[in-house]
Amino acid sequence: MNWTEVSITVNHDVTALVSDILENYGSNGVVLEDSHDLNHDFEDKYGEIYDLKAEAYPEQGVRIKAYFNDLKYSPTLKDNIVNDIQLLQGLDSQVFKYEEQTIQEQDWENEWKNYFHPFRASKRFTIVPSWEEYNQEDDSELCIELDPGMAFGTGDHPTKNMCLKAIETYVKPTDSVIDVGTGSGILSIASHLLGVQRIKAIDLDEMAVRVAVDNFEKNNCAHAIEAIPGNLLTEETEKFDIVIANILAHIIDEMIEDAYNTLNNQGYFITSGIIEEKYEAIIEHMKRVGFKIISVNHDNSWVCIVGQKVSD
Repeated sequence: MNWTEVSITVNHDVTALVSDILENYGSNGVVLEDSHDLNHDFEDKYGEIYDLKAEAYPEQGVRIKAYFNDLKYSPTLKDNIVNDIQLLQGLDSQVFKYEEQTIQEQDWENEWKNYFHPFRASKRFTIVPSWEEYNQEDDSELCIELDPGMAFGTGDHPTKNMCLKAIETYVKPTDSVIDVGTGSGILSIASHLLGVQRIKAIDLDEMAVRVAVDNFEKNNCAHAIEAIPGNLLTEETEKFDIVIANILAHIIDEMIEDAYNTLNNQGYFITSGIIEEKYEAIIEHMKRVGFKIISVNHDNSWVCIVGQKVSD
């Protein structure tokens, strides 16, 4: 199967909205190449251990790369994406640029290797690609070996970073965890590294489940994580202490009641993938269902919300 790589350059103000549009149209995730990153001191801020190459970034704005298999991508889909982007308030037409190229599946791994390197995604978690060697800096550092495949989810994105930080804060070894929309499995692996014994990872995309299982095996935790295809929490009958969902805002909105019902009392709902324009509505919905909002964190137009179930 071949894949179409769509590269869209836009101004920073609409980055989250364009990412949302692409994922709504069925992209297997997005990759952000931000021109501002070239001005950051990554070693101090993120613990990055590699140098960024200027030629890999746009001169201005953000380049958003999205990937569609050849069964999904069509001229009609392209027209719909372009039309939706052009309707966005705040879009700078001088920066907007749309490009596409075909990538053969066997070339996919090499595409990732061009820009995926070890990096500190949070205080304790470091993401290490499976093809690179990395020496642990200290005993407190927890390394996640990852091969993103077509499921994406390298952790090098504000939504994953915020989820990892929330997991560090709220997940205890005695907790049980269900990871909804597991993707590459990174959040399940992080929970395992913290000592969690009971973890369930679900994803509607069977390819994502296969990639996640491969990554569980790389991290020696496949025996400890139940990975199955699943449609959010609609068929879930078990109870958990932690529900994690790093997916799109409109999907989170659909699963808030199910997340509440799936949680044990005092359990936490850790959710991200929410753009700034939608987080207040998500919070209000969570409150109506019965969640107590524990924390709200913002990063580059994305929001992570942690709610606690305070009563049955």
